[in-house]
Amino acid sequence: MKVLVTGASGFLGSAVIKAIRATEGMTALAGGRRNTGPDSVVFDILSSPATLATALAGVDAVVHCAAGSAQATVAGTRNTLEACRMAGVRQVVHISSIAVYGNAQGTVLENTPQVKTTGRSYAASKAMAEALCLSFAPLNIIRLRPTIIYGPDSPLWVTGLIARMKAGYWGTYGAAGNGTCNLVHVADVASAVVAALQTPQAGGQAFNINGPDTLSWNDWFRDLAQAAGLPPLRPVPEAVLYAQVLASLPFKLLRRAGIKPLPAWATSAPAPSEVRLFRRHATYPTQAAAQAMGWAPCIKLAQGLASLNLPACPSTGEP
Repeated sequence: MKVLVTGASGFLGSAVIKAIRATEGMTALAGGRRNTGPDSVVFDILSSPATLATALAGVDAVVHCAAGSAQATVAGTRNTLEACRMAGVRQVVHISSIAVYGNAQGTVLENTPQVKTTGRSYAASKAMAEALCLSFAPLNIIRLRPTIIYGPDSPLWVTGLIARMKAGYWGTYGAAGNGTCNLVHVADVASAVVAALQTPQAGGQAFNINGPDTLSWNDWFRDLAQAAGLPPLRPVPEAVLYAQVLASLPFKLLRRAGIKPLPAWATSAPAPSEVRLFRRHATYPTQAAAQAMGWAPCIKLAQGLASLNLPACPSTGEP
């Protein structure tokens, strides 16, 4: 089976490429904006479907990992699926997100109602991309909904978070940080992709992809700081947290406008969407993926932390 992976140079895409190439009977093409060498192909998801279809000659399946702005998420998914239809590629694994469930709490199953597909939010764009998957009836599409993906060089939940901790303004947040942190290692997500490729009869379905451990966000912050050799994080009262969030908003708007540098405390402060995430008590069971694809996560938190290979900070504890 020859598989083209979109967004192959990204954090998840590169892990998926590695997992596919390690699987007997599968080969992988790395799709991206540039040709990076052997076994790679130019596949810019914002190109026309006709252009993309030419890159799919001889391809048996597509894994759609490419991410971007809300507009790119929707348009890129539409272009990719249309290109698959034009090229006769019937099997697609689409990487979605638990963001499609919005602020749902408690036990969140695959049939939990999704957010509205209107608006420009990340959640709305992911929900719209899933709606597009359902509208391309000739294609055999499996939608995977990973939780919080972490692993070596994770730009958001590992290296990015450590950088915010090193700035000295991150902490633990009491009740505001006691929501459920649903971590899944990037290698487990990649193995779920392989399982989906090997189970075409699951086409049309969506599956939660979550890790084996349950912990709070405060726990994750403490564990990650310790793994990075940072000093223990200070407790931040909720009133201080919300003051930081509000005060940082104008600076973050300036950053979006390309104005730099900005105060470290402002760029390090949690965004309102993060605060909502850190408070949310929700779990995303993976029994459906186990039953339909025979997939289950295998990388526990201790092993996942060990895989990060983080350089230790100086013994003085200075950020």
